[in-house]
Amino acid sequence: MNRIILIGNGFDLAHGMQTSYQHFIDDYWKNTTSAIKNVYHNRPFENEEFKIQRSPGGFLSENNYKSLMESLQNFKTNIDYKNKFLKIITEKAFIDKWVDVENEYYSLLIKSFDKARFPRNDYDVKELNNDFEKIKTKLGEYLKFIENEFDKSLGTDYLRTKNIIGHKIYHPFKLKDFSETSLNQKAELEYNLIKKDIEALANDQITMDELNETKKRLIQRIDTKNPLSEIKKLLQSDSAINYFDLIPDQILFLNFNYTFTDKIYSNSREFDQFNDRKYSSVKSIRIHGTVEERDNNPIIFGFGDELDDDYKRIEKLNNNEYLENIKSINYLETDNYKKLLEYINSGNYQIFIFGHSCGVSDRTLLNTMFEHDNCASIKVFYHQKNEKDDNYSDIVRNISRNFNDKAKMRDRVVNKNYCEPLK
Repeated sequence: MNRIILIGNGFDLAHGMQTSYQHFIDDYWKNTTSAIKNVYHNRPFENEEFKIQRSPGGFLSENNYKSLMESLQNFKTNIDYKNKFLKIITEKAFIDKWVDVENEYYSLLIKSFDKARFPRNDYDVKELNNDFEKIKTKLGEYLKFIENEFDKSLGTDYLRTKNIIGHKIYHPFKLKDFSETSLNQKAELEYNLIKKDIEALANDQITMDELNETKKRLIQRIDTKNPLSEIKKLLQSDSAINYFDLIPDQILFLNFNYTFTDKIYSNSREFDQFNDRKYSSVKSIRIHGTVEERDNNPIIFGFGDELDDDYKRIEKLNNNEYLENIKSINYLETDNYKKLLEYINSGNYQIFIFGHSCGVSDRTLLNTMFEHDNCASIKVFYHQKNEKDDNYSDIVRNISRNFNDKAKMRDRVVNKNYCEPLK
């Protein structure tokens, strides 16, 4: 059995990387206001995103957006945006995650063609895509800088985080986390592996001394009158690792970020796997591309919910500009999605959620993974905000939106009693 580590922005944040949307937008305005300060007050200021007729210059008290707006108000002037998308994501208070930015793009995409519902909208699709592309370029530049800085500043806290998270990644399977269907399949498999030995012992064809130590322990533990039921119970116990091979065969890092943080955990031999005779093999798929141009894996940033009713209307428009930033189409630019399909079709797997919100902007891909017959379990490693608050329920609500079959969802998603914080 395999394990998929589904990596979102929270994974990078857990390692101290400043890669959130708020980090990005604050950095943009910090650098921009710093440039404005170097312009004489009352003189024009202009960059690729906006222009100001009368700059506050050195009268800016701090290098941030709030200070800029206060200074502009005092100078009785304002920002004339050339990039409307930047204006929208800066001014809307509810936008604080990357998924919010993607959702806002999709909302504007709908408004650009649905004149009946949004008659006042004047943001056409060509201008929207052009503005969005410029933000995407800025994001790539920012993340490349952050990753370079991160590589230079690894310290003791990083080593502690690596040890905690690495232990979770390579931990043996806990079958109490699994769906009933998968648990029954595993019990049946283990029973069939030892069935012949049980029968041979009963018929005095072999002795206990002829069995290896693991088989001896297992047969001595189970009730041979109802071995399948006993094996199922034993699989869910804390001592299951003493009787069964529960080390994942392969770990897949499915990285939704554009960074390479998963590389920290690529050597399974660095971490305690509870079995020095077997180590999980490791592979990575950076499904949304990377900031490294040599990878030939361009950044995918946009929307990915083909199940949405408005998306079906978009497809019928017969205008390819509306599909420019649809993730499921851009996945075809590389073989990443095909590799993922091959992986989930190859056998049973458990999914660990590491810092991914599971929002609807990735619903097409997540639905494919979550509802697949080979998916045995979906385990959330949540963010512990403080002693009382965490985001487990938020993530599970988002996960539920990626399921059409709610019975599968309730069976596969691990309840909070068996989940834990990421770090």
